[in-house]
Amino acid sequence: MEPFYGWYNKLELIANQKNKMGQSKLEVVNKSFDKLVNKLTENSSDNSIWNVLIPLLIGAGLTLLTQFLIELWKSKKESKLKKQELISKAKAKTYLIAQIIKDLAMFKTQKQYYIRAYRLAKQRNDTEEYKDNYQKHYDKANNLRSVETKLDESIAEYIQIVSEYIILTKSKENFEEYFQFLFNYNHPKALKFENCNNEDELIAEHSIEEKRLNGEYLNLNQALHNIQDLM
Repeated sequence: MEPFYGWYNKLELIANQKNKMGQSKLEVVNKSFDKLVNKLTENSSDNSIWNVLIPLLIGAGLTLLTQFLIELWKSKKESKLKKQELISKAKAKTYLIAQIIKDLAMFKTQKQYYIRAYRLAKQRNDTEEYKDNYQKHYDKANNLRSVETKLDESIAEYIQIVSEYIILTKSKENFEEYFQFLFNYNHPKALKFENCNNEDELIAEHSIEEKRLNGEYLNLNQALHNIQDLM
């Protein structure tokens, strides 16, 4: 029969083995549980990031879209206002050019009138009269040059206004024909009244000639009005 301490040692050995097996099982279970927790924690972390990012991205997108639409609206409004401004400037310039053309016809006629009056006075040996008429002829010639310069400047400014309108509206083809007309325009010349042999004939022809010149300039005025209608 084995001693008591022998049985005790066997029992202790069996107990230790059972404890080791239980501990091993517990360690395996604990490791599996830790992996599951880590996985769930990882997924939860990822989900929480997207839960934050997605609303932020949507908000940023809506902000950019709103800003884009506002800028687009402002751009269209500014374009419309600029278009109206250019049309108004063109109308004002058209009116100014029409008045300058009237002055141009007047000074062209008067220049020729006074040079013919000077020659008639000289034929009569009217020294005071022909000197006065020559001075008036000289003054009208200066006035004419001034008006011609003013007309050229006004037409150049008018073309600039219309060109800005064309750039804004992208409608160059509609105006090309009239631009060519303005660039190549030849101004009509006044008659020299050589058939007038006295002051009465000269006065009568002067009135007729001024009206004729204004009529000759109608095609220039009409071209400007046609351009205005296209704007």
